[in-house]
Amino acid sequence: MRIIHSLCLAGISLFLSQPILGSDTKLLHPLAQEWECDSLLTSGGYTNAMWWQQFKDPVLDSLISIGQNNNYNLLIAERRISIAKAELGMAQAGYYPTIGINLGYERSRHSGNLSKIHGPAETSSYFSGTATMSWEIDVFGKIRQQAKSKKASVSVSRAEYAGAMISLEAEIANAYISLLSSREQWEVATQHAESQLHIVKLTEARHETGLASKLDVAQAKTTYYSTTASIPLLEASVESSINALAVLLGLDRSELPSSLFEQKDLPDYHQIVYMGVPADLLRRRPDIVAAEKNIDSAAASLGFAKKEYLPSLSLQGSIGTMSHDLGDLGKKDSFTYSIAPTLSWTVFSGLSRRYSTLEARENLETQIDNYNLTVLGAVEEVRNAVVDYSSSLKYISGLENMTLNAQEATRLSVDLYKQGLTAFTNVDNAELNYLSAENNLVEARKKAIMSLINLYKALGGGWDINLQ
Repeated sequence: MRIIHSLCLAGISLFLSQPILGSDTKLLHPLAQEWECDSLLTSGGYTNAMWWQQFKDPVLDSLISIGQNNNYNLLIAERRISIAKAELGMAQAGYYPTIGINLGYERSRHSGNLSKIHGPAETSSYFSGTATMSWEIDVFGKIRQQAKSKKASVSVSRAEYAGAMISLEAEIANAYISLLSSREQWEVATQHAESQLHIVKLTEARHETGLASKLDVAQAKTTYYSTTASIPLLEASVESSINALAVLLGLDRSELPSSLFEQKDLPDYHQIVYMGVPADLLRRRPDIVAAEKNIDSAAASLGFAKKEYLPSLSLQGSIGTMSHDLGDLGKKDSFTYSIAPTLSWTVFSGLSRRYSTLEARENLETQIDNYNLTVLGAVEEVRNAVVDYSSSLKYISGLENMTLNAQEATRLSVDLYKQGLTAFTNVDNAELNYLSAENNLVEARKKAIMSLINLYKALGGGWDINLQ
């Protein structure tokens, strides 16, 4: 068995070790690999619990608050915690005896012709009251192992709830950013359509005076109609984002906050992200916590399977009273009792216990492999998120310069065209490049914000669910 207990984040190497589930378990400590982080990333104290508030957008705050209360996936995950708690209670109930009470009356008639000597039939009747008790004494720890497994399952369900919460917050934030981005692209397309319509009128006027060919008019109209044709698609994208938010929030579209339908700019994507130390990832990411608790549960199940080889000690007992007359039930001579301690031991079960233990051991190995895979996947997600976010910032910087130059090129080409000093193809190309640059810039800002959201999610988001 090998269990990974080391991570490397923000250029810090940290090795952990802790006792794990048996003498044959080996801890894996892979070589740390330094991680060069962007200047906006720091290994200081972790303060990302309410990460979406860093965007300083009250609409986003309210949307996430509504989603936390109404989302059906989250409600289902919450009910799984209750189910796991109930299963734990059922397992712990084995610590206590089972007590029952029987009250009854019996009247019977026995045939007198059942023996060789015939006689009269006999009739009897009596009242009875009995209290019974059955108790399996947990001498060898079977019940304790079952309860331990179920307790770990409760922690798993809580971690899964925390994971569902983090995913929901990220999905709401991404859908909201997609909405704002689509609206901004719609605004860009609308503004360029107005500018291009002005150029169409300019080419028509020059054509009427003989200063431009019909080709200039056709090219200007082609560019204009291409831009206007994209507007309905952007409007559909806006509607799709709103509908997605309605589902995530567990609301009908008509119940969404009115502030969601107002035009707003994309929030600032420049943020300081607190990475924390490597060990924080083991504590913060619900999927890693769930994987660890699954190991605990599998180890307890293996322990229970091994306990099946041992005998079980149970105690059966009853106390009561029986009498023909109801009034005699309380007399001393009517008192009855029995007590039967029993030690039972299954000597041979057709190898079923052997295969049950083998199954439990393989399940434990599977959960350990899953834990290792989850840790490695978590490290990869954080690394990719850091790279994506850093690259997005650099990409935006280049696009901003390109957009400014495209705007200047469009202005100059139009001025030169009015003076008859350049061909219309230069105007047309400049317009297309300017529109493309602005769209790419909006898309890049959207990607930067989503990369930032994914980084917060990869770092474990913000959650304080008690896993004990």
